[in-house]
Amino acid sequence: MNFLAKRRWKKNVQQAQHVVRHALNMREDIAPAEHVAAARAADGRLEQCWAARDWAAMEAACEEALAAAEQLLPPHPFPKWRENVEVLVVAIALAMACRTYFIQPFKIPTGSMQPTLNGVTATPQDGQRWYDRLPFNLVGLALFGERYVEVRARNSGRLEYAGIVNDQFTYRIGLELYPLRLAMLPDSAQVDPARSMKLHAQPGERVAKGQLIASGRVRQGDHIFVNKVKYNYQRPRRGDIVVFDTNYIPGKERLGIVPNSFYIKRLTGLPGETIAIRGRHLVADGVEITAPEPFQRLVQDPQYHGYVTRPGALLNAAESELPVGEKQFLPFGDNTYSSLDGRYFGPVTEQALVGPSFFVYWPLGAHWGPTR
Repeated sequence: MNFLAKRRWKKNVQQAQHVVRHALNMREDIAPAEHVAAARAADGRLEQCWAARDWAAMEAACEEALAAAEQLLPPHPFPKWRENVEVLVVAIALAMACRTYFIQPFKIPTGSMQPTLNGVTATPQDGQRWYDRLPFNLVGLALFGERYVEVRARNSGRLEYAGIVNDQFTYRIGLELYPLRLAMLPDSAQVDPARSMKLHAQPGERVAKGQLIASGRVRQGDHIFVNKVKYNYQRPRRGDIVVFDTNYIPGKERLGIVPNSFYIKRLTGLPGETIAIRGRHLVADGVEITAPEPFQRLVQDPQYHGYVTRPGALLNAAESELPVGEKQFLPFGDNTYSSLDGRYFGPVTEQALVGPSFFVYWPLGAHWGPTR
């Protein structure tokens, strides 16, 4: 017998011995005596066959050992189900461990980072298209996170404009509210409801129950991965897009911040700096911030609008300044016309930082890929 065949037989014998000895260790104290004796005898015959290099008897000895092990360890009634459940439990445990200690997914709900990262948005669309019907609409939702939506009156009455509620243009029929998704959050003090879903009834008109009020294409917000490990070995840097825990913000209830929520903003101010806004530019310790690249983009790219002050904020005028304490960081949204950020609640502590965003994993679109 050649060398490879001998190695194969040696492996078979070792596996059979491992199985029968494992069965003896598990069931020797509770299994019937005749089954235990049969397993010990089979184990002994395996030893003898291998010592004598009795190749003819070795196959029968291996089969006898496996049969004896099955007597000691009877098969489970649903082995395939058990195997699948075990794999599922292990996969869930690994996913939870990864989410807890390494990488955590987050969804962008609002437009405070637009157009760098989008929240849930909508654009006008008058009626369904061929791709809004089954099965194409399911593919569009699964891959690109968008779907056609119609808003119909649930009762009869006069349609009235109720203003912006929770970042949505909202209409009312009696006491019933009808929120419509925004195409983009307003980039100035002027609010234009036409920049949302297409209206099929105008404020002041009477509508009947079931009548179409608005229609449009709703797009889900960007979903990102956040690196929860990076800040354990590297200091946060200016320009990082970070997620932080709002529970560390003092007086958050006064600002209407929902408890146990997370915000995503860009780090603009570092520990020990004094931050100000001068003519749409961000200034740190009297020096205009032009690096890294996102700060140039925010001022020069026509899609952005630079930095603005707001009445009622801590940075509420061109001459106002905001100091950043030690182990603190100042976060601003890229869409400062519509962002509840450090201009209102000040710096956040390093302890509040969950980690930097590094990848948009869904939906597939212009933002898919590394965040910047």
